[in-house]
Amino acid sequence: MPMKDYEKQVLDPQIEGQLREQFDEQPDMVQSYIDHPERLSTFMDFRVDFAFKYILGHKRILLKLINDILPVQVEDIEYLASEIPVMSVKEKRATFDVICTARGTGEKFIAEMQCLPDADMNDRLLFYGCSLVRSQIERGDESYLLRPVYVLCIADYIRPHSVTVPKGQFFFSYQFRELSNAQDCLTENLQFVFLELPRLLNAWETLETNRERWCYLFKNLNKFAEVPADQAGFEDVFTIAQTGELTEQELRKYVSSMVTEYDRKVIGEYFHKEGYAVGMVEGIAKGRKDGREEGRAEGRAEGRAEGRAEGRAEGKQEAAAKLKELGVSVETIAEATGLPLEEIEKL
Repeated sequence: MPMKDYEKQVLDPQIEGQLREQFDEQPDMVQSYIDHPERLSTFMDFRVDFAFKYILGHKRILLKLINDILPVQVEDIEYLASEIPVMSVKEKRATFDVICTARGTGEKFIAEMQCLPDADMNDRLLFYGCSLVRSQIERGDESYLLRPVYVLCIADYIRPHSVTVPKGQFFFSYQFRELSNAQDCLTENLQFVFLELPRLLNAWETLETNRERWCYLFKNLNKFAEVPADQAGFEDVFTIAQTGELTEQELRKYVSSMVTEYDRKVIGEYFHKEGYAVGMVEGIAKGRKDGREEGRAEGRAEGRAEGRAEGRAEGKQEAAAKLKELGVSVETIAEATGLPLEEIEKL
């Protein structure tokens, strides 16, 4: 079956619409890749926002992910709107990367890709999961019978843990349990699952489980020069993810998303190295509000000791200058630092 016919059959229309509306182009950078396609990897980078939603927007792939990773077996799924309606104008909207429900049985699934650490990430995922729990009950319902909600987060970083994590463990699952007796589970209707990509160090040929293979592909799909001899049941992923099979419009959106993602990662790595907010792209204000717990005390202490206003201004200008030297676009620097475009261009 030709590749394009296959794509048209399996790319969910709702996901296709979301991708069409969401990703704006960055003309100069995008056009350079269009003119020189040899600069692109054979496969998309799974961690890039467009790629994550595009690949998992194919039902057979998302269904395989659910059945391979989560403690549930589902026969069919239906994609849901990426935004949950709110009950009042004061409520914050919950917007997801990928969300679906199991046909017939009603379980709900959220899949989120997180490339940089964020101080409120766990709270955000809790908010997401609770939003899906609450949406199951409507006014007039006589019972509170709930279907399970699974929140899957693929983290491209090492998360902080309150206990020592065994070497090689990359899969983490959480439920509501009694503190003195972990066997006593309050409810199984809300479960959080994390894959920590940097913890898996094995080569593709040595992997034994599909959980390991998913973790490897999320981290390294774009590093394959060609389809491996042993695709290990991931034929759909290796087919759909090929950059050479994207339409020109899809390729433009992927490259735009890729450039934005890489710019944000450069920003995050810079601030981590300098002891400032690792989650800078999420907003300096939020990073300064609570401070960053690990590797960021320097930036917080500087702000308190020398005055927040002066410290932030100097820190933003210094960061903007360094990022500009690294080739990060002025638009992305402005988004991260809050500095005017005119001021950044003068640096």
